Amino acid sequence: MRSTLPWGPVSKKVMASTTWIAPALGTVAIALAIASPSKAQVDQPIVAPGKLVDIGGYRIHLWCTGPASPQKPTIVLSAGGGDFATDWSLVQRPLSDSLRVCSYDRAGYGWSEPGPYPRSFRQEAFELHKLLELAGEPRPYLLVGHSIGAFVVRVFAESYRDEVSGVVLVGPTNENGKLGYRGQWVLPRTLATGRAIPSPRALNDDPPRLRTGQDGDACRAQAIRNARIWRPYDQLRAEAQRYRVWALQHPWCVIGQEDFFAEEMAAFFAQWGANANPLGDVPLVVIMGTLKSPPPPGLSEADLRSDSLRIDLSRLSRRGRLMADSLSGHHVQLDNPELVVSAIRTVLGLPR
Repeated sequence: MRSTLPWGPVSKKVMASTTWIAPALGTVAIALAIASPSKAQVDQPIVAPGKLVDIGGYRIHLWCTGPASPQKPTIVLSAGGGDFATDWSLVQRPLSDSLRVCSYDRAGYGWSEPGPYPRSFRQEAFELHKLLELAGEPRPYLLVGHSIGAFVVRVFAESYRDEVSGVVLVGPTNENGKLGYRGQWVLPRTLATGRAIPSPRALNDDPPRLRTGQDGDACRAQAIRNARIWRPYDQLRAEAQRYRVWALQHPWCVIGQEDFFAEEMAAFFAQWGANANPLGDVPLVVIMGTLKSPPPPGLSEADLRSDSLRIDLSRLSRRGRLMADSLSGHHVQLDNPELVVSAIRTVLGLPR
């Protein structure tokens, strides 16, 4: 039986504004709260739409829809920071008519339980591979990563090259771009201290530590207060918005032991000197929304636009292409999901 999603069709977007370009572009999205959860929403339990898969003492939420076929790759959707599996629904639904599509919640997010610390993109790629393997999702995989999820996808594609048929990066974070990090607008890789990035670990090696008592209560109370539907998430269907609000209200309140983000950015940047095309000949499409938005509070327009160092991430593969979409900001999968669907189908060699 063909799997379906609960929120129905999405509105048609015009894609005439999309162009193929050479330089990489980036945007900063400004979030505006437009809705608040009611007490009934907070108290109402919601069962995970997918299944919880034990990958070694902790369970990860995997949501797969659509028919599996030995002739077609499994589409794997990796969300950006602060996003959940169901935030991919506007892309997952139309693809599921004829393709196997899987989204998931990273460890400690949504319905997924916290995993080993310290966290890193190596750890997340390892966990994703184990998740798909234990769930029996057929190879090869076409990987789609948004924002920092693009780093997970890139590490996965390099680590398990024979299992990957293609890659799509949606508004990917750039290792040579400025970000809001540690309270300042900075190029994170310049803050690296040379520490070795740890290899993937099992839960028993370094289990997560959770806030308890008053700390835990305060963390969860703050999460409930901040659980809102922000733009551009208001473009999700009502059921997907309900899932998102629930997930925001139920954090695991993990205390991270170490932060290796700067070291990872430095490592990704250094890789360009050693290998001009880290993904080899893997088919690749990079989509960047170019819709301008005002700078966040405390950051001038000049600061925002001064970031001209970004690397063209389509160069990751000798078969890479870069797309710019003037209809979209950072969340192309919400602003113009049809374009992301079209890019995936293009990588698969299917009619758009």
